[in-house]
Amino acid sequence: MLSIKNLSVSVWEKEILNQISCDFELGKNYCILWKNGSWKSSLAMTLMGNPKYKITNGEITLDWENLSDLSPDKRAKLWIFLAFQNIPEISWVKLFEFLKWVYDNAIKTTTFMEFKKLIESILDELQLSKDFLWRDLNVGFSWWERRKLEILQMKLLNPKYIILDEIDSWLDVDAFKVVAEMLKSISTDQNSFIIITHIFTILDYLPVDETIVLNHWKVEEKWWWEIAQRIKENWFKK
Repeated sequence: MLSIKNLSVSVWEKEILNQISCDFELGKNYCILWKNGSWKSSLAMTLMGNPKYKITNGEITLDWENLSDLSPDKRAKLWIFLAFQNIPEISWVKLFEFLKWVYDNAIKTTTFMEFKKLIESILDELQLSKDFLWRDLNVGFSWWERRKLEILQMKLLNPKYIILDEIDSWLDVDAFKVVAEMLKSISTDQNSFIIITHIFTILDYLPVDETIVLNHWKVEEKWWWEIAQRIKENWFKK
């Protein structure tokens, strides 16, 4: 279980999260809701270990192991994965090199040909050109292509806790539907999606077991799917 207990977080000495407590059980999906500017993405970054976000109180644990002082790469090796709201471009690093380095460090060391065969099979599944492998990481890629490459990483690494930070950002209706269907195919009882959103369409494809409403930097309410449906119908202010 991924657990947050009494977590307070600051950025540049300004408190942005206050006494957050919630648990994420493996095999269940969760949704974190509220309006823009309620620090939902900051919670995702804190879970992943971004050093910009300083924990001032509380802790994050995974199966009773304290993660609070672990670097992002060590958290990733514990099978926590973050799909970014804004996916960065990284020049001078080929996609193939990046993926092979991640796989060799997280799963097992492979030869060039072993990994090429493995990654090309996933590219075929996602209907992505093999030419992408020899381009700089995300440089010049459309948002549609970047989202598909995040899903490629999920398929490659099979993480346990997958944080989706507004994954519908920058996608048109058709592209979003394809991405959502792909995510649905990945969802199993051996992983958990933590969906951060203020738009509800993703929940039509990835049903959630619990909804967490984050307001004024703290957890205001936790309930089942019905609360998301109520907010969708009546808006936050009602």
